[in-house]
Amino acid sequence: MAKIKLHFKNETRDTVDGALFTALMPRFEKILGERIGDFLGEKKGEINLILVADEKIWEINRDYRGKNKPTDVISFAYLEDAEVPFSGTVGDIFISVDTARAQAKDHGHDLERELMILFVHGMLHLFGFDHNDDAEEAEMEGFAAKILGA
Repeated sequence: MAKIKLHFKNETRDTVDGALFTALMPRFEKILGERIGDFLGEKKGEINLILVADEKIWEINRDYRGKNKPTDVISFAYLEDAEVPFSGTVGDIFISVDTARAQAKDHGHDLERELMILFVHGMLHLFGFDHNDDAEEAEMEGFAAKILGA
């Protein structure tokens, strides 16, 4: 039984099938089941995935991270604040389709693959992973590779 429900919203003019992301959820839950359990216990959670253009993610990056430039993915994790009662929402993930398209070209794969990589990256952040040093980055990349089947 799934513990996490994904809500998908595409605010761009690009056609992207939400099933691309939904298909990754069972793998994510299987590989990170224990960690998800540590965060959610017996509760079920919801994640909002919003695809946006560079203009929107630039605004979010500036307003919430103090960085005046677009980025590829931004995650807002709501389980990290113990003083806020759990509302059911684990977090929000914003992905810039514009930046994803450019990165896909740079990395030699298609847009769908890049969107999947960014989605998994954002999901890992929601469940406490980070990449502040080489060890953290290696751990995060290892889990991402398992989830993506790479």
